Amino acid sequence: MAGVGLLGGTFDPVHNGHLQLGTLVRDRLGLDRIIFIPAAHPPHKEESRVGSRVHRLEMLSCALADRDDMELSDIEMARDGLSYTIDTLEEMRDHDDGTIDYHFIIGSDAMEEIETWYRWQEFLTAVHFVVAVRPGFSVKQIEFILGRNGFTPESDKRDRWIHAHHGNRIEFLADKTVDISSTEIRERIGTGRKWKHMVPESVAAYISTHGLYGARI
Repeated sequence: MAGVGLLGGTFDPVHNGHLQLGTLVRDRLGLDRIIFIPAAHPPHKEESRVGSRVHRLEMLSCALADRDDMELSDIEMARDGLSYTIDTLEEMRDHDDGTIDYHFIIGSDAMEEIETWYRWQEFLTAVHFVVAVRPGFSVKQIEFILGRNGFTPESDKRDRWIHAHHGNRIEFLADKTVDISSTEIRERIGTGRKWKHMVPESVAAYISTHGLYGARI
């Protein structure tokens, strides 16, 4: 069975931290590929604050152009209305042949809020999770959520939890990743500070060419 990681987000813009996280998850879990899924209408964000769909897709296309282990999916961009992750997972499974083992990559901050997500009870047991833990973040609240929802730690390390009935896994990835945020990049561009080292060269060129986020053309 092929192992596939799903990495969602607004990617406004995509940056080196996103790519490093994808590589870490692929290597750690031995996955075949990572699929980047940009959100069209993120339920937890105001749409007016999210950049153009076209530009976000093009920047991702530039960033992944030379990566055989990573690909771009516009599955959420093509959907009308709010974009819910459980719908994306179900749609992807409707189109595969049942031989793909999906791993949803999520940040520790977002995992703490999983019980606020649409159809979260189904989603929490429908897929494997890889939780990227940022430095200094306590996972106690996440462990509490897992424990009350039928998960138990596989070992004393508590870095892998398994659901008692469904068998799906929650993996904690505590490797140090590049501490970058898309918000910081947009702010740096808008205030004239250095930012190009935070994104792939092709993405920096695209941002500059199109004058995104206040960049000088």
